[in-house]
Amino acid sequence: MSTAPFPILPGNKLVALGERIALARRARAMNQRDLAFLAGVGANSIVALEKGRPGVSIGALARVLDAMDLLSELDHLVEPQRDPALTQFATSRLGSRK
Repeated sequence: MSTAPFPILPGNKLVALGERIALARRARAMNQRDLAFLAGVGANSIVALEKGRPGVSIGALARVLDAMDLLSELDHLVEPQRDPALTQFATSRLGSRK
């Protein structure tokens, strides 16, 4: 089975996210094994997450963020008020209720 290469732009975003997670971990004076233990994931998951590898599950990300008291950051992903398509959709739906 062959897989297509991961697209560059999403890959870059994952790498940047991984770098921010590594920085947050270091700011808490944790090594990767400590974070893995607290998050209940394998150390390989931490390494993969910090390198921006696309195969890390969203569940592992949530557990890592929770272990660093950053779980509320997930609330900011795809915020409705920041989605222009949703704003346009809502406006058109509200406009048709006259």
